Amino acid sequence: MCAVARQFKELIVMVKQFKGVYIVYAPTIDSILSASLLLRFFKEYEVDVMLAPYYSAPKPSGEGVTIGVGVMQRTPLAGTRYVSIDDFLERDASVVQSTSIHLVRNIKNYWIVPKAVEALSMSAMLSITRSTLYDENVVEIHKTVLEDAVSKDLWEYTQSLRLFGYPRLDVAQALTRTLEPYIVGVSLDDKAGSEIVSRILASKEKDIVNGVAEEVGKIVSGYGRGAPSVLGPKIIVKNVDEVVDLYETVYAISFYIDLKGAEPPLYIALEPKIVSYAKAAMYSTLKQFKNFIDNLIRGLAIKRFIVKGIRIGVVDISTEPSTPPLYTLYRILKGVGLAEDITVFTNGKEYLLPVQLVEARWPLEKELNIDRNYVVLPNIQSVGDVIK
Repeated sequence: MCAVARQFKELIVMVKQFKGVYIVYAPTIDSILSASLLLRFFKEYEVDVMLAPYYSAPKPSGEGVTIGVGVMQRTPLAGTRYVSIDDFLERDASVVQSTSIHLVRNIKNYWIVPKAVEALSMSAMLSITRSTLYDENVVEIHKTVLEDAVSKDLWEYTQSLRLFGYPRLDVAQALTRTLEPYIVGVSLDDKAGSEIVSRILASKEKDIVNGVAEEVGKIVSGYGRGAPSVLGPKIIVKNVDEVVDLYETVYAISFYIDLKGAEPPLYIALEPKIVSYAKAAMYSTLKQFKNFIDNLIRGLAIKRFIVKGIRIGVVDISTEPSTPPLYTLYRILKGVGLAEDITVFTNGKEYLLPVQLVEARWPLEKELNIDRNYVVLPNIQSVGDVIK
């Protein structure tokens, strides 16, 4: 456990005493949702709340308390009281766990948490993995807190086709929408899903679930050993209109961060319908890059280098007329076991590293050149200076 176990109510007392709070957060889904929850919660107490991602957060002036969410503090700040949100969540610090799911559990003691926010916290929990979103260890580690934090009528963990929207959507629609595991020739293709379903139904040899699992499994297994099984345990969310599928929601929020940066998504706990907008925009945008994504997964364009002892994947995006949503693309590649933990994208002139892959330390020792959601670097050697 934490060296000094503290109660969440201590944080509330501290913040109310100062009547103002400054939240510095990492640009990850889990940290952004946590910061958004704190924003909504403290506003109920009429506390002035200021927020900034760690890479643009200046040192606060005047009295107040600064809360770090997903960041590591590099040096003490004179005149400022700094605390980490993790110190108030009563969780095992030796295990990597979601901040937002623990935060929801604590906030529930003081405030009725909307169902959509509960569902979003489960998506944030799934997002912390740097492998497939279907990593069963993530669910196992959070099993106890899940049962405490999220209403039992909102979810079940059960055997299912791992397709976006399934079983709330029909199989054909789910096949088209699925980005993890990405199905070359099917994902983002409006007709391919229906064709697969029609072919299986016409054969009358298999039921639709096993037929889809077998046919899609053959495609996905060809990518390599890292691709997840198409049929397996999956959290099914129920009774929440704003969140149809937790795994799809991770991608929608990732895309929104790619599109807008780390600050606009801060309002997601106040307005969960942001997910619906982000989802529609994501599919519209990704369809423009479908051929590019298909070719990447077919193994045509990912190179690998060793930089300062770290294995780095490099994806050339110079063939594309516009910049793809890079962290979303990284997740697609990671979800089928093809991306390195650190993957950088090059347009031939510079290297673009998704800011989620940068070590979130505050205050910064040196300024980062950030464009939307990417650190712009002059060469591949400089990647080693900023990565986690």
